[in-house]
Amino acid sequence: MTVLKNPLINNINTAAIIGCNWGMVHVDALKQSGLKVVSLVDLELAKAQRVAQQHNIAHACNHIQHVPAVDLVLIATPALSHQKLIQHFKDSAIICEKPLLGLSQVDNNFIWPQRLWVNYAFSQLASAKLLDSLLSGYSQPAHVRLNSQVNLPLNFTLEQWFLETTSHPLSWLLHRFGKPSQQQKIVDGQRLKLQLQAGKHLIDVDFHLGGTAGIFHQIDITIGQDSLSLNGEYVPGKPWRFSPVMLNQQAQNQGEYSPQDCWIEANQRSSQKMIEQFRGNISHADFLEQGGFDASKALWLEQALFGDK
Repeated sequence: MTVLKNPLINNINTAAIIGCNWGMVHVDALKQSGLKVVSLVDLELAKAQRVAQQHNIAHACNHIQHVPAVDLVLIATPALSHQKLIQHFKDSAIICEKPLLGLSQVDNNFIWPQRLWVNYAFSQLASAKLLDSLLSGYSQPAHVRLNSQVNLPLNFTLEQWFLETTSHPLSWLLHRFGKPSQQQKIVDGQRLKLQLQAGKHLIDVDFHLGGTAGIFHQIDITIGQDSLSLNGEYVPGKPWRFSPVMLNQQAQNQGEYSPQDCWIEANQRSSQKMIEQFRGNISHADFLEQGGFDASKALWLEQALFGDK
């Protein structure tokens, strides 16, 4: 995989959003960062026009060819379209919603723009930052167990659901422990199990569809003589809630919850950090250390699911 190294352009003042659903989560973060959202794109023109009017966005269209020149493009469309959109907007700074490619075939000859970040926001949760701090004092190998259960009314395959949901906590685990090598993969009906090696660390993932409506994640980490854990849940109609981070069964915080939804807030912090990096206020290397995902790192999630291809 090649990354195209264009000269860094720090002037980030205007933005376009491609995709009217999750893309709108970032509108406030863009505005708070001083950007003017000047164009909104959706396949349904009437929807794009309606949402644009609600958010005081002057231009709405249903084709990328009609998007005016902007400094930043935020891509929040199905993963199948990402590579085409990234190629089209390669001269702008790009924030792409995860997963980068999803079920699409990885093209090792594709040249990824340098000014591209993929929004894996789990690392921006206060809970993840606390776990980072607690884990920083250890040098021993860790054994991680990630259990996820999803039951939502959308028509996705098992692997699509994995990339839409479990990739979030897994992204933080890979950020923390390193690039994965798939050791085992078992698919049994509505259940998917992975065993991943990340450096000297072992990550076991158990993902299944069904059960109580919502999304449920449980992370258990054994390292040295100690154990750490974090649980999070989304129940339809309610904000995300994360239970207290536990160290040897002792709570390390009060949990993480916000009436405005702590998960949406983490996504907004994530996009704001990407903008700061585009503007040159954070180096590429520093943002990677802080939980940023460039194209190479973002593809770790596809590699975890599909192995090296």
